[in-house]
Amino acid sequence: MDWLGIGVLLIGIAFLTLTCFLIKPLRKMSDALDGLKQTTDRLPRMVDDLSKQTAEVMQLGNATIATVNEQVKEVSPFFHIIGDTGTATRKLTLSAIEKMNALKDKTSKASDFTTREKYEGIYGILSFIFFLRGNKK
Repeated sequence: MDWLGIGVLLIGIAFLTLTCFLIKPLRKMSDALDGLKQTTDRLPRMVDDLSKQTAEVMQLGNATIATVNEQVKEVSPFFHIIGDTGTATRKLTLSAIEKMNALKDKTSKASDFTTREKYEGIYGILSFIFFLRGNKK
C-alpha cells in the first residue's frame, strides 16, 4: 500500500466514524421534519375552519349591528321628544326668570319708594300695593 491508499483508508474510516456519530441526530432531525410535515398537512384545514368561523362571527356582528340600528330608529323619536321638552322647559324657565326679575325690580322700586317716603305699618303696605298696581298699568 502506498501513501495514497493509506490516505483514502483513513478518510473512509473518518467518514464511517462521522456517520456513526451523526446517525442519532439525523434520526431526530428526520422525526422533527415528519412532525413539521404533519403540522403543515393540517394547516389548510385549520385555515379553512378559521375562515369559516371568522365569516360566522362577522355575520353575527352584522346581524347585531342591524338589530341595534333598528332599535335606535325605534328609540330616536323619544330622544327628539325629550329634546323638544327640554327646549320648551328652558324657554318656560327663562320666561319665569324674566318675570321674577321684573317683579324683583318693581318690589325694590316700591321698597325704595316706601323708605323714601317714610311709610310704615299698614299705611306702608297700602302704599306699597298702590305703587305696584300703578306700575302694572
